[in-house]
Amino acid sequence: MLIAHTSDFHIFADAPETSLVRPDIVQATRKVIADIANFSPCIDAVMITGDLADGGSAEDYVLVKDILSPIKVPIFAVPGNHDARQGFRAAFEDSLPFGPGSKLDYEASCGDLRIIALDTLIEGQVTGGLDDSQIDWLAERLASPTERLTLILMHHPAFPSTITKLDQMALKDGHSKFEKLIAQYSGPVRILSGHIHRPYQTLWNGIWCAVSGGPSFQHALKLAHNAPEPSDVDEPFAYFIHRIEEAAAMTVHTRYVAL
Repeated sequence: MLIAHTSDFHIFADAPETSLVRPDIVQATRKVIADIANFSPCIDAVMITGDLADGGSAEDYVLVKDILSPIKVPIFAVPGNHDARQGFRAAFEDSLPFGPGSKLDYEASCGDLRIIALDTLIEGQVTGGLDDSQIDWLAERLASPTERLTLILMHHPAFPSTITKLDQMALKDGHSKFEKLIAQYSGPVRILSGHIHRPYQTLWNGIWCAVSGGPSFQHALKLAHNAPEPSDVDEPFAYFIHRIEEAAAMTVHTRYVAL
């Protein structure tokens, strides 16, 4: 099974909310989607970890859906801090099994995968969080381990990039409770996130985790502890392709797209 993981499109129909977003982001994202759609052998599913829109207007999501239209396989997406829940729900309510509450959490299956999607959006804030009801909902799903691989999708990473200023903008509310749940889970699990605008992979509590790149912009690599927030940098765009043969075996490849 082949899974594509991309993130952070920041699509805008009228004007960007984020100053760093490239002005040709629509054309750039269409190139990424075309690359995923035309990859051989065929991609089986696509994971998008947040900030599909930049301002979250209805017009933004109409454009997002049009950009995604060449993909004919299941798409699993979560909102980011630049998304708007109402528009996101309306755009994906026909394809994603959102729960009845205001949050856009859901559980789904794709082949031998169990997918748990977590809504970490805190309206008006850059940082993310999970409230107690979400933690309880997640605990119920993790209470009975499955031999299937569980993919957890969430925009704000709970695992560090070691880029200090960016980690300060990641998952904050509910972090310790989430970490405790993950550390106690005995089944095969992987966590996919976005938000950092720089692709990286890490082991966190023994769990393999990854942040995908996003075509909107990429942060420079600044690993000094006292470094200021990184500026954007002109580097090749990359997303990840995961080859999953079985729950305990997964190979991850970096796919580069010239934008």
